[in-house]
Amino acid sequence: MSDSNHDDYELFKQAMAGVTPIEHDKITTHKKPAPVLRQALTPMDIIEDTLSDDFVPECGDYLEFVRAGVQKSLLKQIRNGKLPVEYRIDLHGKTRDKARTALLSFIKSARQNHYKLVCVVHGKGYNSEDGRPVLKALVNKWLQSIDDVLAFTTADYKDGGTGAVYVLLRRMKTTD
Repeated sequence: MSDSNHDDYELFKQAMAGVTPIEHDKITTHKKPAPVLRQALTPMDIIEDTLSDDFVPECGDYLEFVRAGVQKSLLKQIRNGKLPVEYRIDLHGKTRDKARTALLSFIKSARQNHYKLVCVVHGKGYNSEDGRPVLKALVNKWLQSIDDVLAFTTADYKDGGTGAVYVLLRRMKTTD
């Protein structure tokens, strides 16, 4: 051993004095702790229905809504069914109040599970008294009222066609 290597070795030994050797040679990995929410999901928790029981807003067969900043290419992929639906809910047969509560709970759960694209089946209104789609029109209005909904568009035929929408959700903010 040269003098330089010997000096390095002695310095290393001094630095390691009192250090307990590891009993095994396997690396222990630790999972990253779960993210912590920055704030409550208040926009989704409270949506006041300002519509009377007698009024249902008009809506066409095809629904689409996009917030500023959503890329056109992403919306096109969603519209064409190119992105996988990660979670879905069927609101058929529910009353207005039960549908609203179920939708809010569904969106909250989807965000907490970090889902990006979900599907909401609202139906086409064939069984409503006047043949007009009640839930479809309300879902259209409610989804636009939820800040965490970035966009939605009528679903592909395989997922319900004009009786359903694909919904793009904002990513959940977490602290590091």
